[in-house]
Amino acid sequence: MNYFSSKIAAKRYSKGRPDFHSNTIRHIKNYLHLDKKLNKALDIACGTGLSTSALLEIATNVYGTDTSQAMLDVAAQSDKIQYALAPAEQQPFGDDAFDLITVSSGVHWFDIDKFLIEANRLLKSRCWLVLYENYFIAEMVGNADFTHWFADVYLKQFPSPPRNNNYVWTNENLILKGFNFVGEVRFKNAITFTKEQLALYFTTQSNIIAAVVKRLTTYEQVENWLDQELTAFFDDAGSTRTINYGNWIKYIQRAT
Repeated sequence: MNYFSSKIAAKRYSKGRPDFHSNTIRHIKNYLHLDKKLNKALDIACGTGLSTSALLEIATNVYGTDTSQAMLDVAAQSDKIQYALAPAEQQPFGDDAFDLITVSSGVHWFDIDKFLIEANRLLKSRCWLVLYENYFIAEMVGNADFTHWFADVYLKQFPSPPRNNNYVWTNENLILKGFNFVGEVRFKNAITFTKEQLALYFTTQSNIIAAVVKRLTTYEQVENWLDQELTAFFDDAGSTRTINYGNWIKYIQRAT
C-alpha cells in the first residue's frame, strides 16, 4: 500500500516535514570528496522534493521520481529539476545515466533486491548509491519524559505499519547485486518545533496515515488527541522544543 498517494497526505507532507536534507547533503559532499558538481543525480522516492532540491548543492542536473502523483504535484520546483512518476524498481531512464542516486527515508518500502538491480543499471561505472534516513527517535532536549510518551503512548495508539527494515546491508550480500558496501555514518539532526508543528509532523507519519486509511480514526480526531497529549511538553502554544532525530547514511558504490 502507498500511504502517501492521497492529495491530503501530500498536502500535509509538504507542510509538515522538516527540511534536514541540506545538512545530510553536506555530509555526503564531504564523504565523497566532491570538489565540483556532479553532472546528473537522481533522487528516488522523492516525495515533495525536499530531498531532490537539496541535491542541487552537489549536482547540476537533478531528477526526482516517486510513485505518488499527488506528492509530485506539490514538489519543490526548479528549472534544473525534472520529476517523473515511477516505481523505484522500474525507472524511466537509460543505462549508465547517473553519477549519483539517492534515496531518503524510502528504501524500506521497496522490493530492495529488484531496486538494487535497477540502481546498478542506472549508475555509471564506479558511481554511487547513497541511502539515508532521518528517523524519529523522540529525543526532546531537556525532557526525557517525551521519549517514554512516544514509546508507551503514541506507538501503542498508532503502531508502525509493516516495512522492510531487515534487509542485510553487508558487502557479502551487495556484491551479488554488483555493488560494494563502502561505509555507514550515523549522527543526529536537531529540529525545532512548536506544538502545532510537531502535531502536523506526526500526521505525516505512515503510522497515522495508515490508521486514517483503515478508517480507524480521522485527521481531525488525531489532531485533537495530539493537541491534548503534547500540551504537557510545551509551555504555551508559541513555545518551541528541540527534538533530535537519528540519521544514518549508507554509501554503496557500483562495483564495476
